Amino acid sequence: MVSIITISNSKEKLLKTAQGVIRECKNFSSEWEYIIVECQRENSDRNCISETDAKTEADELENEIKKIKEELENKNQIRHIKVEKCGFSYQRNIGVRESKHKILVFVDDGMDIPEGWLKKLISPIISGEADAVLGGVLPKLEKGKTKENILALCQSILGFPGGGLKYYALGTRPIDSFSTPNLAIRKDLVELAGGFDEKLIFGAEDSDLAIRIKSKFPNSKFLYKKEAYVIAEPRKNLKEITRWFIRRGKALATLKIKYSNGKTKIKDLLSRELILPKIFISSSVPLIFPLFSISYVAKVEKTLFLVKNKLKNEDIIPKEYSLILPIALPIFKFLADMCFSIGFYITYFSASSYYGNEKI
Repeated sequence: MVSIITISNSKEKLLKTAQGVIRECKNFSSEWEYIIVECQRENSDRNCISETDAKTEADELENEIKKIKEELENKNQIRHIKVEKCGFSYQRNIGVRESKHKILVFVDDGMDIPEGWLKKLISPIISGEADAVLGGVLPKLEKGKTKENILALCQSILGFPGGGLKYYALGTRPIDSFSTPNLAIRKDLVELAGGFDEKLIFGAEDSDLAIRIKSKFPNSKFLYKKEAYVIAEPRKNLKEITRWFIRRGKALATLKIKYSNGKTKIKDLLSRELILPKIFISSSVPLIFPLFSISYVAKVEKTLFLVKNKLKNEDIIPKEYSLILPIALPIFKFLADMCFSIGFYITYFSASSYYGNEKI
């Protein structure tokens, strides 16, 4: 028995995911419910949308949900909850509180849902193999959109979102943490761990939940299952990507702040995820910066090689991008790492202003 939860503040993305999820649910032999928690405040990434377009999207979404409900014997299987307050943790916690079943499935809006996804995702929990299952997240590529496809592949090869192609290439295996773009988990674990932390307003609330579950239940088992994949619509331009990685940096900072007991720690400031300290230290010592640069690019190229080699028989990375990816990927990673570091330090040194401040 499964409760599927999607949070959203984009009606266009929500409609696509809802259609795929409900199609899957109709073919599901056990009890299910689909809970949509939609923030009605306009998405900050879509400020240019007109009131007419917004109303059209809203009407289309309402009509689609109404039409789907009419085909169901139990119309309460789909619940569309509208809230004025936006927030990853806040909206997910509403979904958890409203859910009735023992297995929770979180799936982000904007996902294409392949046939058989739901059964593949929850089967390890039903069998007792795992307590939480992170499904694969593959990038959506479109014909004729070379620039967007290159950006999508760069994000995914580096592991974003939900592990991307980096995780997918390594195959089904045990993992130590999880994210929520495509996740099945026992409801009791979420509740006993205290739910999602609503003070983590920039993200990392899923990583935080995994930390607390492992702390409270050391023997809990997390599994990555590549076969239970969904297809994500990636960020399509550098402006979106820049903002995304700055927010990711802020998310890591708030997570570090939460577990630092209010003290600034050198290991946080020199965390392996941050590139700025590495640039500063290497550039201050003669001949070290060229070596650092070579090492940095080599690690990126190694990741690309390993992913391509593992996926050579799956035809996921188009051959026409073989020449451009070795050039584009290091540049993309450098931009992402810089944005991530900037977001981190801005937030880390303004702890009292950012952690838990919903106005930011």
